[in-house]
Amino acid sequence: MIPKEIKSLQHPIVKHLVKLRKEKRYRAEKNALLIEGKKLLSEYQGPINVLITTETFSHHLSPKSHFIVPLQIIQKISEAVSPEPFLAEVPLPPQGNLAGKKQLLALDCISDPGNLGTLIRTALAFGFEGVFLIDCTDPFGAKALRAAKGATFHLPIQQGTEQELLSLIEENQLTPYVADTQGKETPLTSPLILILGSEAHGPSPLLKKRGTQITIPMESKTESLNVAVAGGILMHKIRETLCQSSTTI
Repeated sequence: MIPKEIKSLQHPIVKHLVKLRKEKRYRAEKNALLIEGKKLLSEYQGPINVLITTETFSHHLSPKSHFIVPLQIIQKISEAVSPEPFLAEVPLPPQGNLAGKKQLLALDCISDPGNLGTLIRTALAFGFEGVFLIDCTDPFGAKALRAAKGATFHLPIQQGTEQELLSLIEENQLTPYVADTQGKETPLTSPLILILGSEAHGPSPLLKKRGTQITIPMESKTESLNVAVAGGILMHKIRETLCQSSTTI
Protein backbone atom coordinates (compact mmCIF):
# COMPACT_ATOMS: atom_id res chain seq x y z
CA MET A 1 0.00 0.00 0.00
CA ILE A 2 1.27 3.45 -0.93
CA PRO A 3 0.77 5.80 2.03
CA LYS A 4 -0.95 9.15 1.61
CA GLU A 5 0.06 12.40 3.25
CA ILE A 6 -1.73 14.59 5.77
CA LYS A 7 -0.20 17.99 6.46
CA SER A 8 -3.02 19.95 8.09
CA LEU A 9 -3.82 19.89 11.80
CA GLN A 10 -7.43 20.51 10.81
CA HIS A 11 -7.73 17.44 8.61
CA PRO A 12 -10.92 15.43 9.39
CA ILE A 13 -8.91 12.28 10.17
CA VAL A 14 -6.76 14.20 12.66
CA LYS A 15 -9.86 15.60 14.38
CA HIS A 16 -11.44 12.14 14.38
CA LEU A 17 -8.40 10.52 16.05
CA VAL A 18 -8.15 13.26 18.69
CA LYS A 19 -11.81 12.75 19.55
CA LEU A 20 -11.30 8.98 19.59
CA ARG A 21 -8.57 9.41 22.19
CA LYS A 22 -10.52 11.82 24.36
CA GLU A 23 -14.09 10.53 24.42
CA LYS A 24 -15.35 7.16 25.64
CA ARG A 25 -18.77 7.75 24.10
CA TYR A 26 -17.21 8.52 20.72
CA ARG A 27 -15.14 5.32 20.89
CA ALA A 28 -18.32 3.35 21.51
CA GLU A 29 -20.16 5.18 18.72
CA LYS A 30 -17.39 4.53 16.19
CA ASN A 31 -16.59 1.07 17.62
CA ALA A 32 -12.90 1.98 17.49
CA LEU A 33 -10.02 3.02 19.72
CA LEU A 34 -6.63 4.70 19.36
CA ILE A 35 -3.40 2.80 19.99
CA GLU A 36 -0.25 4.84 20.64
CA GLY A 37 3.30 3.58 20.29
CA LYS A 38 5.13 0.81 18.45
CA LYS A 39 5.33 -1.52 21.46
CA LEU A 40 1.60 -1.37 22.20
CA LEU A 41 0.83 -1.77 18.53
CA SER A 42 3.00 -4.90 18.44
CA GLU A 43 0.93 -6.41 21.28
CA TYR A 44 -2.26 -5.88 19.28
CA GLN A 45 -2.90 -8.71 16.84
CA GLY A 46 -6.12 -7.62 15.14
CA PRO A 47 -7.03 -5.58 12.05
CA ILE A 48 -5.90 -1.96 11.71
CA ASN A 49 -8.21 0.64 10.19
CA VAL A 50 -5.79 3.58 10.04
CA LEU A 51 -2.03 3.77 10.62
CA ILE A 52 -0.35 7.14 11.19
CA THR A 53 3.47 7.50 11.05
CA THR A 54 5.99 10.22 10.35
CA GLU A 55 7.77 8.28 7.63
CA THR A 56 7.52 5.19 5.47
CA PHE A 57 9.00 2.09 7.07
CA SER A 58 9.23 -1.63 6.47
CA HIS A 59 6.69 -3.49 8.61
CA HIS A 60 4.41 -6.52 8.76
CA LEU A 61 1.28 -4.45 9.41
CA SER A 62 -1.51 -4.34 6.86
CA PRO A 63 -3.65 -1.29 7.64
CA LYS A 64 -6.65 -0.38 5.52
CA SER A 65 -5.21 3.16 5.30
CA HIS A 66 -1.71 4.49 5.99
CA PHE A 67 -0.92 8.19 6.32
CA ILE A 68 2.44 9.95 6.58
CA VAL A 69 2.25 13.07 8.75
CA PRO A 70 4.60 15.68 10.25
CA LEU A 71 5.53 15.28 13.93
CA GLN A 72 3.24 18.11 15.03
CA ILE A 73 0.21 16.09 13.93
CA ILE A 74 1.39 13.12 15.99
CA GLN A 75 1.79 15.52 18.93
CA LYS A 76 -1.72 16.88 18.43
CA ILE A 77 -3.34 13.44 18.30
CA SER A 78 -1.37 11.90 21.17
CA GLU A 79 -1.52 13.03 24.79
CA ALA A 80 2.02 11.82 25.52
CA VAL A 81 4.67 14.46 26.18
CA SER A 82 7.11 12.78 23.77
CA PRO A 83 4.92 10.55 21.58
CA GLU A 84 6.28 7.79 19.39
CA PRO A 85 5.61 8.32 15.67
CA PHE A 86 3.19 5.38 15.53
CA LEU A 87 -0.56 5.78 16.00
CA ALA A 88 -3.33 3.44 14.90
CA GLU A 89 -7.10 3.32 14.87
CA VAL A 90 -8.30 -0.23 15.48
CA PRO A 91 -11.70 -1.83 16.11
CA LEU A 92 -12.92 -1.77 19.71
CA PRO A 93 -12.53 -5.27 21.19
CA PRO A 94 -15.84 -7.06 21.77
CA GLN A 95 -17.23 -7.68 25.25
CA GLY A 96 -15.25 -10.46 26.89
CA ASN A 97 -16.85 -13.81 27.72
CA LEU A 98 -16.00 -14.93 31.27
CA ALA A 99 -18.26 -17.99 31.35
CA GLY A 100 -16.45 -21.03 32.70
CA LYS A 101 -13.44 -19.06 33.96
CA LYS A 102 -12.08 -20.20 37.32
CA GLN A 103 -9.77 -17.36 38.39
CA LEU A 104 -11.08 -13.85 37.84
CA LEU A 105 -10.51 -10.27 38.96
CA ALA A 106 -13.43 -7.87 39.51
CA LEU A 107 -12.95 -4.11 39.84
CA ASP A 108 -15.64 -1.92 41.38
CA CYS A 109 -15.61 1.82 40.56
CA ILE A 110 -11.88 2.18 39.84
CA SER A 111 -11.69 5.72 38.47
CA ASP A 112 -7.95 6.18 37.93
CA PRO A 113 -6.91 4.88 34.48
CA GLY A 114 -3.33 4.24 35.61
CA ASN A 115 -4.53 1.98 38.43
CA LEU A 116 -7.00 0.22 36.14
CA GLY A 117 -4.39 -0.50 33.48
CA THR A 118 -1.85 -1.67 36.06
CA LEU A 119 -4.39 -4.07 37.61
CA ILE A 120 -5.24 -5.55 34.20
CA ARG A 121 -1.53 -6.00 33.48
CA THR A 122 -0.97 -7.62 36.89
CA ALA A 123 -3.94 -9.95 36.44
CA LEU A 124 -2.42 -11.24 33.20
CA ALA A 125 1.00 -11.64 34.82
CA PHE A 126 -0.39 -13.75 37.67
CA GLY A 127 -2.51 -16.08 35.58
CA PHE A 128 -5.97 -14.61 36.05
CA GLU A 129 -8.31 -15.56 33.23
CA GLY A 130 -10.35 -12.39 32.85
CA VAL A 131 -11.51 -9.11 34.38
CA PHE A 132 -15.01 -7.88 35.24
CA LEU A 133 -15.53 -4.10 35.52
CA ILE A 134 -18.34 -2.29 37.35
CA ASP A 135 -18.60 1.46 36.71
CA CYS A 136 -14.84 1.82 36.14
CA THR A 137 -12.96 4.26 33.96
CA ASP A 138 -12.69 3.11 30.34
CA PRO A 139 -10.06 0.36 29.92
CA PHE A 140 -9.66 1.48 26.30
CA GLY A 141 -8.70 5.07 27.12
CA ALA A 142 -5.13 6.16 26.35
CA LYS A 143 -3.81 6.21 29.93
CA ALA A 144 -5.34 2.86 30.86
CA LEU A 145 -4.01 1.23 27.68
CA ARG A 146 -0.55 2.63 28.31
CA ALA A 147 -0.52 1.37 31.92
CA ALA A 148 -1.74 -2.09 30.88
CA LYS A 149 1.21 -2.46 28.45
CA GLY A 150 -0.79 -4.59 26.00
CA ALA A 151 -2.50 -6.82 28.60
CA THR A 152 -5.85 -5.34 27.56
CA PHE A 153 -5.57 -7.26 24.28
CA HIS A 154 -4.71 -10.59 25.93
CA LEU A 155 -7.40 -10.88 28.62
CA PRO A 156 -11.18 -11.02 28.18
CA ILE A 157 -12.71 -7.92 29.78
CA GLN A 158 -16.42 -7.81 30.62
CA GLN A 159 -18.16 -4.61 31.69
CA GLY A 160 -21.45 -4.96 33.53
CA THR A 161 -23.54 -4.35 36.62
CA GLU A 162 -23.22 -5.56 40.18
CA GLN A 163 -26.07 -8.00 39.63
CA GLU A 164 -24.43 -9.36 36.48
CA LEU A 165 -21.26 -9.96 38.48
CA LEU A 166 -23.19 -11.83 41.17
CA SER A 167 -24.83 -13.97 38.48
CA LEU A 168 -21.41 -14.74 36.99
CA ILE A 169 -20.12 -15.74 40.42
CA GLU A 170 -23.03 -18.14 40.86
CA GLU A 171 -22.85 -19.59 37.35
CA ASN A 172 -19.07 -20.17 37.53
CA GLN A 173 -19.35 -21.39 41.15
CA LEU A 174 -16.67 -18.95 42.25
CA THR A 175 -15.69 -18.11 45.82
CA PRO A 176 -15.72 -14.30 46.05
CA TYR A 177 -12.90 -12.73 48.04
CA VAL A 178 -13.37 -9.01 48.71
CA ALA A 179 -10.34 -6.88 49.57
CA ASP A 180 -11.17 -4.65 52.54
CA THR A 181 -9.23 -2.99 55.37
CA GLN A 182 -11.63 -4.66 57.84
CA GLY A 183 -11.04 -8.11 56.38
CA LYS A 184 -8.87 -10.86 57.82
CA GLU A 185 -6.36 -13.43 56.68
CA THR A 186 -8.19 -16.48 55.44
CA PRO A 187 -7.43 -19.69 53.52
CA LEU A 188 -8.00 -19.33 49.78
CA THR A 189 -9.78 -21.91 47.64
CA SER A 190 -10.30 -22.15 43.90
CA PRO A 191 -12.27 -21.40 41.72
CA LEU A 192 -12.32 -17.81 42.93
CA ILE A 193 -12.81 -14.17 42.07
CA LEU A 194 -10.88 -11.34 43.73
CA ILE A 195 -12.95 -8.15 44.10
CA LEU A 196 -11.27 -4.76 44.54
CA GLY A 197 -13.04 -1.46 45.13
CA SER A 198 -12.01 2.16 44.79
CA GLU A 199 -9.58 3.67 47.27
CA ALA A 200 -12.15 6.29 48.24
CA HIS A 201 -15.09 4.00 49.02
CA GLY A 202 -13.93 0.40 48.80
CA PRO A 203 -16.18 -2.38 47.42
CA SER A 204 -19.92 -1.87 47.59
CA PRO A 205 -21.80 -3.03 50.73
CA LEU A 206 -23.58 -5.75 48.71
CA LEU A 207 -20.33 -7.22 47.37
CA LYS A 208 -18.80 -7.13 50.85
CA LYS A 209 -21.86 -8.92 52.22
CA ARG A 210 -21.78 -11.62 49.53
CA GLY A 211 -18.03 -12.26 49.70
CA THR A 212 -15.35 -13.23 52.19
CA GLN A 213 -13.48 -10.11 53.25
CA ILE A 214 -9.70 -10.43 53.14
CA THR A 215 -6.94 -7.97 53.91
CA ILE A 216 -3.18 -7.45 53.81
CA PRO A 217 -1.47 -7.39 57.23
CA MET A 218 0.26 -4.01 57.65
CA GLU A 219 1.96 -1.89 60.28
CA SER A 220 -0.52 0.21 62.25
CA LYS A 221 1.01 3.47 60.98
CA THR A 222 -0.15 2.62 57.44
CA GLU A 223 -3.87 3.06 56.94
CA SER A 224 -4.20 1.66 53.42
CA LEU A 225 -2.38 0.94 50.16
CA ASN A 226 -2.88 2.18 46.63
CA VAL A 227 -5.44 -0.15 45.01
CA ALA A 228 -3.03 -1.27 42.27
CA VAL A 229 -0.37 -2.11 44.87
CA ALA A 230 -2.86 -3.94 47.10
CA GLY A 231 -4.27 -5.81 44.12
CA GLY A 232 -0.79 -6.88 43.04
CA ILE A 233 0.03 -8.22 46.50
CA LEU A 234 -3.24 -10.15 46.75
CA MET A 235 -2.99 -11.57 43.23
CA HIS A 236 0.56 -12.75 43.95
CA LYS A 237 -0.64 -14.34 47.20
CA ILE A 238 -3.45 -16.12 45.35
CA ARG A 239 -1.10 -17.42 42.68
CA GLU A 240 1.42 -18.58 45.28
CA THR A 241 -1.27 -20.29 47.39
CA LEU A 242 -2.89 -22.06 44.45
CA CYS A 243 0.47 -23.20 43.05
CA GLN A 244 1.39 -24.66 46.44
CA SER A 245 -1.99 -26.41 46.68
CA SER A 246 -1.58 -27.95 43.20
CA THR A 247 1.85 -29.41 44.06
CA THR A 248 0.93 -30.73 47.52
CA ILE A 249 0.51 -34.53 47.60
